[in-house]
Amino acid sequence: MVDDSSDCPDGAAAGAMNRLPTLQRNALRKVFDRPEFAPAEVAALGYRRLQQAEGIGQKGLQAIGAWLQSCGYELKPPEAAAGEQQLPGRTRRNIEQAVRLLRTHGYSIQQAGEDVGG
Repeated sequence: MVDDSSDCPDGAAAGAMNRLPTLQRNALRKVFDRPEFAPAEVAALGYRRLQQAEGIGQKGLQAIGAWLQSCGYELKPPEAAAGEQQLPGRTRRNIEQAVRLLRTHGYSIQQAGEDVGG
């Protein structure tokens, strides 16, 4: 029997999703507002966003982290940045929803200070 736990290409998102526990899979479906997502998309959300997602607790973060690691991604808790301002949860969710909407319509969204690749 061949172990494909580390074989997790984004093109096979459905197969990769099946290795994620049901509770975490359903919570991520709510985050993305769609039934399927790729490991790269989950990794791109980052630890803080996953930590704030409804239905994902500490054990869920550990399960998602293990799943991402099996797919070749890393989910690390952020290091506290000096002077970093925390947004209220509702404001952060509104911003993330706006970013998702813009990306859906073909816009490229970047953090302040990021270089444009290309």
